[in-house]
Amino acid sequence: MASGQQALSHMQLHALALLTLCSPATAQGDAPVAPSPGAVALKDGRFVLDKQIIPKPGGVVVKFKSADVFVPDRLIIDWFSPDAKVQYEAKNEKEQKRIDKGEIRFNGRWMRRDAATRTLVKLQKKLKAKIKKQNERKEWRNAIRIETKNFKFAHNLPDELFEELRELFEIYYKTFTKYWRLKTKLAHKPTVHIYSDAGDFNQIATNGPGGVLGYYHLLSNELHLYWDRADPELTIDVLFHETNHMLSDMVNGKFRYPRWIEEPMAEYYGASKWNKKTKKMEMGFVQAGRLAEIQDDIAKGKTMKLKNLIGSTSYQCYTWGWSFVHFMMETPKYQKKWKKFWLDIAHKNGIKRKGAGPFRTCDRDLLEKLLLKYTGHKKLDTLEKEWHAYVKKLEAQSLEGIEAAGRKLRSMGKYTKAEKFLAKAVSMGAKSPHTYAAYADVLYRGSGWSKALSMINKAIEMDPLDSEFYYKKGKILVQPGPVKNKKIAKQCYLLAAEITPDEWKYAIAAAEIYED
Repeated sequence: MASGQQALSHMQLHALALLTLCSPATAQGDAPVAPSPGAVALKDGRFVLDKQIIPKPGGVVVKFKSADVFVPDRLIIDWFSPDAKVQYEAKNEKEQKRIDKGEIRFNGRWMRRDAATRTLVKLQKKLKAKIKKQNERKEWRNAIRIETKNFKFAHNLPDELFEELRELFEIYYKTFTKYWRLKTKLAHKPTVHIYSDAGDFNQIATNGPGGVLGYYHLLSNELHLYWDRADPELTIDVLFHETNHMLSDMVNGKFRYPRWIEEPMAEYYGASKWNKKTKKMEMGFVQAGRLAEIQDDIAKGKTMKLKNLIGSTSYQCYTWGWSFVHFMMETPKYQKKWKKFWLDIAHKNGIKRKGAGPFRTCDRDLLEKLLLKYTGHKKLDTLEKEWHAYVKKLEAQSLEGIEAAGRKLRSMGKYTKAEKFLAKAVSMGAKSPHTYAAYADVLYRGSGWSKALSMINKAIEMDPLDSEFYYKKGKILVQPGPVKNKKIAKQCYLLAAEITPDEWKYAIAAAEIYED
């Protein structure tokens, strides 16, 4: 996906063509011409509108009132500046002679400069129209509706982002149905709603529980989730989790797995990875955040008894329940046995099922007997012993897993343990700016302001258009000690307010600063 100067290459502007800004004064004596506002469209659905955009090597500079912000190409889908013009730097003497004759290399070929300029103007118009259209789509009433082989979609995401997710859904369906050897039983395709932010999700998706990133509604066969740009990895986790509920509904008809099976299975699939290059799902990864919670329970001397997990509807279905399913799915001794257990309780004739509203399920005691039968155990204690031994050996070994565990522990208020994970993630070269921001938050709470400032600066470097990062930097800079700088703190608050003007806390924070 091209971006920045390369974003115009995405729109057929050759990478060798360089963009510069026209001079604000066209001739001696002319009054300076105010720079024209441009726009930037980011890959995660954010926009910067009506700001002067200046192309620079590797990205663009966005000129806010309070500061100039460099935005790297890797974050950008498209950008345009009406003040841009095309230039070309000669590579050798032969090319310089062509330039001296009034030619320029543009769009992959040599042409007259005036022809190149006309082409650039056309491309600028296309880019402006494209960004305007994407921005209008942020209103849910302008959402795009698409039907694919297995699903119906409604979304207001950038096209490039949606296409990646659409492909992911189709591969997920194919992977899931192939593994379980099942086909959909629904009379119609389920509908997937993907919102560009939490605001639309919370306003429109009214049938779900509060405080969640997504949910699947059984009766309407609708999946609702939003793209959380602040934590894309978490969004994909939620997508895999909630889509698992939808796929289970599609292939199991009126049968519903009890919560202690349904949610752990969704959590197991939630840890999956999507390989864009191979177009494959990779499963069996550790849910680092859940493991961190389990390890915290173990440290407190609290473990989950298998007899208590069976039939449970508690939050521990997501933590200890996940670990049990991971044990079953990833232990060669039990893989096929668990697979047969999962399939048979929903589909095999002769297994007694009971009503559960409009659906069918199995009662707790029957499932305990069947679990023992299928796993080859006479008592739960022996299976539990193997499970607990397995859990104690689990580790969040991947960098992504360590980052997720640290952010999860911080969100739980377990700052001492969070600091351990976050410090390790940073030492390994953490890839998410939100990991550095979380580490800064933990250090800030412990008065480690100098290091906290270093961490939040790294987060800003990775994502220079996240208003919350500037707000956190401002909070660090108003603290007493060597990092104190009220002037820069106020600038950070003002910049945060410019980036996200509808978040009043930024402007209020700026107004409350009285410089020394």
